[in-house]
Amino acid sequence: MDNIIGPTEQRHFTEQRRRSVVIDYLLAASTHGLRGVGRAYSTCNRTFWVIVFTLATGLMFYFVIQSILQYYAYPTQTKVEINLDLAMDFPAVTVCSATPNRYDKTNISLVNLFYRLYPSYAKFNQTILNSLLVPLYIDLFNRNQIEEEQSIGYKLTDIMLYCNYSGIDCSNAFVPSLSSIFGNCYTFNWKTSIPFFTLNSVSNTFVIKEGLPLGFYIPRESYFPTLSYDAGLVVLLHDNDELPLPNENGCGLQPGLSHSIIYRKTITTFLPAPYSQCTSDIADDLRSLYDTTFMNQTASQTVAYSESLCRELCEQAYVFSQCSCILPSAFFTRHIYTLDGHLISANICNPFNQQIQCALDSEQKFVASEELQTLWCTRCAPQCQHTDFSTDLSAQSAPSEAEIENWAAILLNGTNTTSLLVPDDFAQRFDYYFERNYLKVFIGCGSKYVTEYKQEAKLSFIDTFSAIGGQTGLWIGLSVLSVIELIELLYRLIHKLLIHRKNTVTPMTIVVNSK
Repeated sequence: MDNIIGPTEQRHFTEQRRRSVVIDYLLAASTHGLRGVGRAYSTCNRTFWVIVFTLATGLMFYFVIQSILQYYAYPTQTKVEINLDLAMDFPAVTVCSATPNRYDKTNISLVNLFYRLYPSYAKFNQTILNSLLVPLYIDLFNRNQIEEEQSIGYKLTDIMLYCNYSGIDCSNAFVPSLSSIFGNCYTFNWKTSIPFFTLNSVSNTFVIKEGLPLGFYIPRESYFPTLSYDAGLVVLLHDNDELPLPNENGCGLQPGLSHSIIYRKTITTFLPAPYSQCTSDIADDLRSLYDTTFMNQTASQTVAYSESLCRELCEQAYVFSQCSCILPSAFFTRHIYTLDGHLISANICNPFNQQIQCALDSEQKFVASEELQTLWCTRCAPQCQHTDFSTDLSAQSAPSEAEIENWAAILLNGTNTTSLLVPDDFAQRFDYYFERNYLKVFIGCGSKYVTEYKQEAKLSFIDTFSAIGGQTGLWIGLSVLSVIELIELLYRLIHKLLIHRKNTVTPMTIVVNSK
């Protein structure tokens, strides 16, 4: 019987021929197609299975490589979440007088500037002084006379009647800043403010509406006469560490009305490299900009990266390279980067020579040239997080008769503790002045739900690994165990080759001569 079916005991692979080792592997392999090659009953049948297996393997490698390439392309998707945030930070609110200059203080500074520019015997009139208003701002900034520059504008106490956040007095919760267009501005609830207000900040006093009610008296009778500004306030809602730019994003409010600003918060977050080019790194020129804008040293330490600010700074850097000065179009700053990465000091262009025209021409050239923007703004990557406040603005007539009576009792009874800037005949013509100059604004949260747009990786490493496993399993049934089987085959063949070489070494013959 043994002569018919052969021996029943399987020989060790070291005793088998290499062909037998390979055939055993093909017959027992879990990989699809290989068993067809091993059990082929003819040469044509074996050729067929070899061709089919080769094609399937090629397709498998194609799709596996595509899966790997797709992963390293770092695709993303946007996830939208609407989350309830009962402890949401109240936004920063920046308030500026729509006309920045007081007539009395500004005129004094203008006269001083006139006599610095012209001989002592020169004569002037108000028209000449008015023409020196912009040069005055530039001169004071270039000479670092910030105190005088602030003095010609309005203090917060000159215009504000009250500030109550949900019943909590917040008159002292403002951080002063300097705008190139609106002069003195004041920011409520800056990141470093104490106290810092959230939606949870409530008092033990009953209030009709939770939020920030502000009352102002707009001293338009003391305005410096100009065609460039209007009467009222400019108000801007922004993130608590975002540099306020009221000239770009501010909302103008008219006196004689009660305004309501209702906001809703949206946050957009991008993934860092390698999924996007976004950054949060703060450059020194941006830190310098915060230092220049905020006179409060503590406030200026809170800096947030902004792509738009970075691009405006690199625009100023290009203007400086062409004209040796910068334009104060969006903000005041004292330092800019050169093209080779050095931080240097910069002054504002002199309006009395060709510098200002050179700067305007350079700015126009820069804005029109994508090549210049690419060259000078290489470090201005998108920011990784945007916080936006969409607002709904409405207004009603104000003040009411009850408010007029209430404020008349407060401001005219001799116990007035405010330092409002009012005309000399304010008491005699109280109703007239108060009705035309009173401005009330309420800022409140329209929804405690925050809409968040988050960029997420579309493919994780696990997704890619699963996709590779799916492709290998689909085309040839290859699995981790199949790979181990292949490794075992290679081990057997190499081991057998080494044994074969050892056995084929010619033995050394020793001949002994005997006498």
